[in-house]
Amino acid sequence: MARRVEPYLPELVIALCALGLAFTFAHAVLRHTRPFGLPFEDAYIYLTYAKQFGRGEPFTYYSGGGYSAGSTSVLWPMLLAPFWTLGARGHALVWVSFGLCTALYAATCVACYRLLHDLGGKVVGLAGAVLVLAIAPFAFTSLSGMEVGFASALLLVAILLLLRAPSDGPPSRGLGVTLAALSLSRPEATMIVAGIVAISVASRLRQRDLRAAAWWAAPMLAPLLWVTANKLFAGNWFPNTGVAKSHFYLPGFDWTYWWDAVTTQTGRMLRGLFSAGDSPLVWPRVIAALWLVGAVRVLVWARRTRRWLVGLLIVGSPPALVLAVIASSGAWSFHNYRYIAPAFPLLVVTAACALLPVPLPETWRYRRWFRAGWSVATLALAGAFAYAGLPGIRADLALFAQNAADLNRQVVTLGRYVHDKLPEASIMFHDAGAVAYYGDRPVYDMLGLVTNRQADVANHGPGARFEFLESLPPERRPTHFVYYPGWMGQHEFFGRVVLQTPLGRPFHRRRLVGGYDMQLIEATWDHVHTAERPLEPVPGWRVVDRVDIADRASERAHGWSGALGRRAFADPTAKWSVFHRDVRVTGLALDGGRSIRGRTERFTITVDPARPVRLVLRTGGEPSYRHHPAIQRPVEVVVSGPAGELARAQLPPPTGPFVEVAFDLRLDAPVVTLETKATGAYRVFHYFVLQPE
Repeated sequence: MARRVEPYLPELVIALCALGLAFTFAHAVLRHTRPFGLPFEDAYIYLTYAKQFGRGEPFTYYSGGGYSAGSTSVLWPMLLAPFWTLGARGHALVWVSFGLCTALYAATCVACYRLLHDLGGKVVGLAGAVLVLAIAPFAFTSLSGMEVGFASALLLVAILLLLRAPSDGPPSRGLGVTLAALSLSRPEATMIVAGIVAISVASRLRQRDLRAAAWWAAPMLAPLLWVTANKLFAGNWFPNTGVAKSHFYLPGFDWTYWWDAVTTQTGRMLRGLFSAGDSPLVWPRVIAALWLVGAVRVLVWARRTRRWLVGLLIVGSPPALVLAVIASSGAWSFHNYRYIAPAFPLLVVTAACALLPVPLPETWRYRRWFRAGWSVATLALAGAFAYAGLPGIRADLALFAQNAADLNRQVVTLGRYVHDKLPEASIMFHDAGAVAYYGDRPVYDMLGLVTNRQADVANHGPGARFEFLESLPPERRPTHFVYYPGWMGQHEFFGRVVLQTPLGRPFHRRRLVGGYDMQLIEATWDHVHTAERPLEPVPGWRVVDRVDIADRASERAHGWSGALGRRAFADPTAKWSVFHRDVRVTGLALDGGRSIRGRTERFTITVDPARPVRLVLRTGGEPSYRHHPAIQRPVEVVVSGPAGELARAQLPPPTGPFVEVAFDLRLDAPVVTLETKATGAYRVFHYFVLQPE
């Protein structure tokens, strides 16, 4: 028995170390909160999808809810689903998720050892595994219930299989399955697989082996089916999380902003990872130096062995993964580095390659002693890294426990209350995981992570959110909100507070939750449609068309575009729209609007060209709103059509109430595109098109 185990003793030791570290994370949580919980709200999103897969309702978020493109990793909830079906329901599935994460974390560390062992021997393999274990944020994110360990393990296994694959012919069955699974583990991993497939297919085509090329292309069928389903059923190729957080879907986007954001965040990432005192890496400058040396040695090895694809993957995957995150969202440090965490093991593997034994002449007298000294020095360096990493691990243990406790206090408590006390409720929320998982009720995600086509509304700010809620037909209105109240941007649809969840005193200096008190609030719909007509009716005239500014559906229907200003990285959603409450003698008037910083708008209206047209612009509101320019002077606005100027008028400076300004137009077509040009920034809430009855 001992002889059978002995060849695998290093793997067993590494796996036991990973399991022991996972135990300390679980113990840290249970010291501070019961029951055991996970530190990321998004982990409960995966549990909800797993529950629906287990029920036989795949790709839905609640029973009867239809297709939802909210799962960033397609396969991760599928791995959890059989356990739900077999009885691991409710809180038991949280433990299953943590257990699978632990196994995958251990597998990743072992795979690092195996890859380095194949490249340079047992000693450097052990050193690399120790370096991975010393990265506290990698342990944190791998054990958090997310897909980090899953994607990391698959990437390393794929490289190991490629290392052992022949340079011709089709991929092995195991390699093909691994690549297909990797492509569905994370969107950034899809890009890595696409690169592997492209290089391998090109190589087989040069060899005129069409059958092998086809087999190498086969793993890309899986992500192709996935993105096609997203487009057909959700309206976007990528997961909803990509739409909600990607640069490309945010208001104010242009390519100069994107280039500035990418270059700026790349610089911050390089400093944050390789020189900052709070880097997630132990001795970051040493790691940077080792990585440079290791990259050269890997590429030299790849040239010598003609294993260019493996060499490029080892060296290029970490920067590719990190830069893909920066290029798509810029959120490289988000949630304790969870978006870029799959890059850490291969980053360390490349750095550990700098520690590969130096080739020596066979005839050198002290060759054996030099190799022994090199091995001792390598292991000593790894031990020093591990010791230096202990403070970071202790800090992340506390952070893991802090955020698990906070989620237990807030979203888990609220979800269980909804399940136990509100059997007929429908919930609108902004944290989409635990409330849906434990509550098990019809839900609507205001942020658009799990609700299709909603991210655009949320990203456009409080005015857009108000207009969306106001436009909901009665049968679609939620009965309750689960919200940090300040996040909505207005309180007009909030009724009685049913349950509050204020946080206790922290035991860690950082918290990852979004606010202090999340609340379960009854929805009230008394204040809808209070400002859908001109505030001062014009006798004999009727509204034939209107553009409700900040209402995304109305804006799209009228081809509206406005110069809202250039985006800056991490701009708040509040920059893109405003909400105003005007208490008038005639009653309450609520409306969403926008600040036209660039002084121009463009939109299309429909009229009867045989009759006069009066365009009424609603402006006014407060002189200033947070994140918006202050407007203190009158502004002249010119309205033009295809033939030139049609009318002009002066908008008074805002003083609090709404103000409506009329433009008399003569139009000669039933559908006309109008353009406004102003002498300064102005505010607009509504356009009404009036014609005589």
